[in-house]
Amino acid sequence: SGKNLYAATLCIQCHTMKGEGGAIGPDLTQLGTRFTYKDMLGAIIEPNKTISDQFASTIFYLKEGGSMQGRLISQDKDNYIISQNPFAPQKTRELPKKDVLRTQLSDVSLMLPGLINGLNPGELKDLLAYLKSGGNAQDSLFAPKKIKGKK
Repeated sequence: SGKNLYAATLCIQCHTMKGEGGAIGPDLTQLGTRFTYKDMLGAIIEPNKTISDQFASTIFYLKEGGSMQGRLISQDKDNYIISQNPFAPQKTRELPKKDVLRTQLSDVSLMLPGLINGLNPGELKDLLAYLKSGGNAQDSLFAPKKIKGKK
């Protein structure tokens, strides 16, 4: 079913659907009311194409050279609190502001491309139907198609 595929392809790790799942990425419950199948598939295949500032990661350029990337969770006057692992968002680290030269929003999504590569066409269709329906298994998208002229 689409719900099982949603979990198997790791969507649930970062996205909330009907109150369940992670909060690293946008809540997908209302996704189907705003986006077409083509839009959804495009966002899954090319996650870097459109990244909401709300969910973007930040690049921290360090004074000693090099950089560090992560999701800025919070900050106080001395430190940035960042999460670097989308699959363990509760693990955070402090980065002293005095060590940072500058910051910039990343144009690379935390969402990995290729998460659906292992799905066959039927599974992909089920996943998209699940997303389009907002996780409602009773949705008409899931109903078997009736063939005209047959009972």
